[in-house]
Amino acid sequence: MFRLLKTFYSFLFRYKWRLFAFLVIITISSILQSVQPYFYKLFVDALGTQKLNQLTQILVAFIFVRLFGLIFETISHTLADSVVLPASRDARVAVFKKIQDLDFAYHLSKSTGSLISAFKRGDSAFFNLADSINGSLYPIFISFIVILSFFAQINWQLVAILFISLLINLIAARFLIQNNMFARASFNRSEDEINEIIVDNLMNFETVKLFAREKYELTHLQDRFKPWLAKFWAYGNTFRLVDIVVGLTGNAGLFVVLFFGLYQLDLGLITIGQYVMILGFVTNFYPKFFQLIFELRNIAKHYTDMERYFAILDESTLVKDPQKPLENLSVNGDIEFTNLSFAYPGNKKGAVSKINLSVKAGQSVAFVGRSGVGKTTLVKLLMRFYDPTKGQILLDGHNIKDFTKQQLRSFMGVVPQEPILFNNTIGYNIGYGVDDPTSEQIIAAAKMANLHEFIDDLPKKYETHVGERGVKLSGGQKQRLAIARMILSNPDIIIFDEATSQLDSESEKLIQDAFWKAAEGKTTFIIAHRLSTITRAEKIIVMEHGQIAEIGSHHQLLTKKDSLYSRFWSLQTNKP
Repeated sequence: MFRLLKTFYSFLFRYKWRLFAFLVIITISSILQSVQPYFYKLFVDALGTQKLNQLTQILVAFIFVRLFGLIFETISHTLADSVVLPASRDARVAVFKKIQDLDFAYHLSKSTGSLISAFKRGDSAFFNLADSINGSLYPIFISFIVILSFFAQINWQLVAILFISLLINLIAARFLIQNNMFARASFNRSEDEINEIIVDNLMNFETVKLFAREKYELTHLQDRFKPWLAKFWAYGNTFRLVDIVVGLTGNAGLFVVLFFGLYQLDLGLITIGQYVMILGFVTNFYPKFFQLIFELRNIAKHYTDMERYFAILDESTLVKDPQKPLENLSVNGDIEFTNLSFAYPGNKKGAVSKINLSVKAGQSVAFVGRSGVGKTTLVKLLMRFYDPTKGQILLDGHNIKDFTKQQLRSFMGVVPQEPILFNNTIGYNIGYGVDDPTSEQIIAAAKMANLHEFIDDLPKKYETHVGERGVKLSGGQKQRLAIARMILSNPDIIIFDEATSQLDSESEKLIQDAFWKAAEGKTTFIIAHRLSTITRAEKIIVMEHGQIAEIGSHHQLLTKKDSLYSRFWSLQTNKP
């Protein structure tokens, strides 16, 4: 818990002077509000004198104390907001940045719905935890100190009774709250499962519609609500248990304090005014004491919610940036794979093994082979989504580990097999890869990708929204948009991952012409199953079982007797 609080307060301490001012103001406010029962004693003691001037002075002082207590409390709320709002923003940005920095493997293993749920709960818990600790617990602590100081002037036994009563309640509350935390964590996991189902359904609604599985999805969600409801009641009942136990022990403590005061009054050891003060203090404090237990219970809830939120900050990044990165602003594009081997985490079988390949700047290279032989893996290693198990990749003679990941990937333009688009306009998605693109640049890129005519026929043209993940566009349209986005980014290295697989023959021809024009003079990698798209590649790499089986041009590999490439070509063209 201390580690989480350390992280929590590290964000608050960024605004330490505001935080210090808040603590000073709320301390003054708490003292002014806590000392008010002392005036009850002054009133009662002064009533015997029947001096109106003296009573009036006490009344005026009492009103001023209440008034200034209220003013300082209001100021403290404003100061608290001036700390918590920017600190919460900083925490959210830090967690978001961490998620951006985490490895490709992390995102593949995490549920989007579960992450969204943790993000929402954690951000809400940040505000609530600050209010519970700084805005509630701290004033209660100040109030307790004030009461003890006044009780000490009357009788040390009163101090001991109050302290022991508080201690017994806190010990009982500790075990009850711990049980509450376990129940909350279990309920959160069940809540995350519900969110996973809902988000997964929303992201894949097209598949649900295609297979008419609406009823199945509804039943699936309803089934998951059964354990959710059971865990909700288990969690809710822990609150009832806290209320009952603390209510009994707290009221028992209140009775003991007041009875002991009566006993002291009966013996003549205290005055009526002092007993009224004791009555005022304990009747003011015990509601705060119950609030203390309530806030401790809330802190346990907020802690559980924030634990996973801040746990994201503790996730390890396997692919790290160098401490002293190279500062190349541009590259030629010479790439060399040297004795390269790699196995995915948790998989003993290597994805690629002993890859040695040299690619000259401006050269076009195509990777072909059956699915799962390591074609895409090589591209992921080149972009440092993963680091190789053995060997290295050199870019212009430099190990790619010597570049920051952001700088390395800025040299590359990728057209993926399944482009994922932002839920924004066509123009926004085309221009995403560069800062502040002009309309002319976006239109020029769209024309090169054979997309402009389609866009120009739309009512809103480049301001047309593509929908979440680009669902309003066809597969071919999304791929051409991804090609336009790559063209506009003007990379030094181009990567095509089966980028024309969903296009009709006419569009493919136009895209091929645009692609080779865009790739002129640039190092180009093409991952292809459709061999007709790579016949112009200068070097074709045929892969088998994670290794390079054949290298050559289209013509060289076709004329090679019993080559894998010629076999693949025959299967696709039906030409022996």
